[in-house]
Amino acid sequence: IVDEMFTKIRVHNRVRPVAIDSLKERQAADYPEVALREFVLNAIIHRDYQSNAPVRINWFDDRVEIQNPGGTYGQVSRHNLTQRSDYRNPVVAEAMKNLGYVNKFGYGIQRATLALVANGNPIPEFDIDDRGFLVIVRRGVS
Repeated sequence: IVDEMFTKIRVHNRVRPVAIDSLKERQAADYPEVALREFVLNAIIHRDYQSNAPVRINWFDDRVEIQNPGGTYGQVSRHNLTQRSDYRNPVVAEAMKNLGYVNKFGYGIQRATLALVANGNPIPEFDIDDRGFLVIVRRGVS
């Protein structure tokens, strides 16, 4: 299922030429794939599995929203997301690492944010409460 989600991300992620100078251009995606992958993996790994609510990925013209049940956990709060890490589901996290989806714990949000900024996208927005975690990734200026 994870691989199918990543395939759908690639299919929906529009790639366009961007001018470097008058004679050169490069290809740029609306969203860096690495950022969307990180946020989807975070939603799967850190979700509250006691909830029946699904992880949702909503693709709009100007943004992608990734939402999972369960707010922050343990030492992590909305104020220290990028400085702390904790695992509601350590078995799921370890399985994702063993399957090759995760290469380094505790660095996903920073990695995704750096990729967004390098691609010309705004930094991600987070809407977090006790019941859910929503990340909004906005498309960069074309």
